[in-house]
Amino acid sequence: MSALSINPPYPAFAGADGLPLENGYIWIGVVNLNPVVNPIAVFWDAALTIPAVQPIRTLNGYPVYQGTPSRFYAGSDYSIQVLDSKGSVVYTSFNGNASSGGGLASNATGTGVQTIFPVSSEPSAIYINGVYQNQNTYTFAGGNVTFSQAPPFNSIIEFLI
Repeated sequence: MSALSINPPYPAFAGADGLPLENGYIWIGVVNLNPVVNPIAVFWDAALTIPAVQPIRTLNGYPVYQGTPSRFYAGSDYSIQVLDSKGSVVYTSFNGNASSGGGLASNATGTGVQTIFPVSSEPSAIYINGVYQNQNTYTFAGGNVTFSQAPPFNSIIEFLI
């Protein structure tokens, strides 16, 4: 029997307080550049035929299209910046989907409790919600990164090779 990954049907975004991001803003842009000033085309469907106007807005933490939680898609690697309802940055990732050679090894989502995360190899850097983590805040051994403190609930953890 093979294992199946259970994934939520829609991406969920949290504010800096860990609560669902209400009336937030999501900007998607050119990889390695500020997405607010370098946006790229984003779509509401995987066929890339229904354009999404940026910033994408959130409702109860979900991106919404015509009032309904939705997925959104880009046709290339991208950067992402998430802002709260007041325009304050929640997090930024300039390599939100690095997919070829080097760069992003894997992503994980913080639970607020979990401190140990399996990774494919030792990361050269780790970011939580776009913020660089000092190497004295985690250890790497036996294919696992162990944080001294659990990353916040719903935080995006990026392990870079």
